[in-house]
Amino acid sequence: MVPKMGKKSGILGAAMTLLAAPLLTAPPAQAAPAPAPETLLSCDMSGKASFAPALSLNPAGQRTRVNVTADATGCSSRSGLDITSARLTGAMTGHMSCSSPPRDVNGDIEITWTRADGSTAKSTANFALDLRGDLSNPSEPITGTFTGQNTDGAFKGNKHRGQGRIDSSGLARGCFTGGLESLNFNGSYRMTK
Repeated sequence: MVPKMGKKSGILGAAMTLLAAPLLTAPPAQAAPAPAPETLLSCDMSGKASFAPALSLNPAGQRTRVNVTADATGCSSRSGLDITSARLTGAMTGHMSCSSPPRDVNGDIEITWTRADGSTAKSTANFALDLRGDLSNPSEPITGTFTGQNTDGAFKGNKHRGQGRIDSSGLARGCFTGGLESLNFNGSYRMTK
């Protein structure tokens, strides 16, 4: 038989332990934020995208090939890289429309890098495209972003990101009269580790 005093002190001790437990345990570990990717190269960019078949107003879109030619100029690169410009050419495919966001648009882009000494290097990168806005509405700003990674050649494994505005003049007319065949864009581009 437990004495009355012992029973009370046992209950009191257990209650104190339960109350103090949160104070005695360490706070849960928080993951450190991921470091920002190291920028190797940043440039201005301008170019042209051509669509085959031409983009229509069908919101469901259709499988489309996007041929891209772009120039990265005025480049600032990490010391030792000495890239002054780049030319990007290639094609991406996916479902596209004048009036709805593209779906699963990606493909291989060839990049020719030019160094300060005039020498060149080549890369192949897989790019994915994302467009925001309605190409058939001239009052709405149209923005585009592409992301990718070098899969072969110089700078293999490095990542790419480009973003910019699309020149909307004439886009609505193209969308409403037989389909939009091409558009021009300009913005910025960077390569990261």
